[in-house]
Amino acid sequence: MIIGLCVLAVVAGIGAIGHISGTGWFGYRQVLYGGGELYILNLSDDERLVVVDGRAPVEVPAQNAQMVEIIGGTSQVIILDTAHQQVDSYEVTIDRSHALLNISQASCLVVADISSFYGGKAKKLAFVEFLREDRRVYVPNTTNVVWPRRSFPPRLDAQGGPGLWIEIVGCPLLDERDYLEAYMDVRLQQRFERKE
Repeated sequence: MIIGLCVLAVVAGIGAIGHISGTGWFGYRQVLYGGGELYILNLSDDERLVVVDGRAPVEVPAQNAQMVEIIGGTSQVIILDTAHQQVDSYEVTIDRSHALLNISQASCLVVADISSFYGGKAKKLAFVEFLREDRRVYVPNTTNVVWPRRSFPPRLDAQGGPGLWIEIVGCPLLDERDYLEAYMDVRLQQRFERKE
């Protein structure tokens, strides 16, 4: 009886470690859903602190971005000001994918598929999604992501899913497709030149 209780206490303790660390009881979130990166974009003029699943706050400077590790499943993300007062909160759910959190009030982004540019058969840029000002969380369902203001990788991970490029654009461009295509083509050329 006493041995059984001791074994039960040890098992509960091991399970609790995962729960406390944010990976769920016995780390089930990591096992079932993997993990990824959370790209936090802050194009406002105010520095923010971001808390993911109760971990230590991460500073996201004004007009900048920060990446943090995120565990698969649903994570709680809390945005604080520099006085540690809560400004906002979000739920981010991933399954072996990266995710983007745009904490800026008036910024827009475009998601484009760039897989063909890596296969040696470069075609016209294919738009996947337009992220308007009110869209805060975006989960691309891939780990092959080129984030805003980040360099293009030399190659894509064959197991990571399609290659997606997320780029910051002026919100009016989302309603002007011809101008948007021209802008993105120029930015794509600049990015690939920088990569080489």
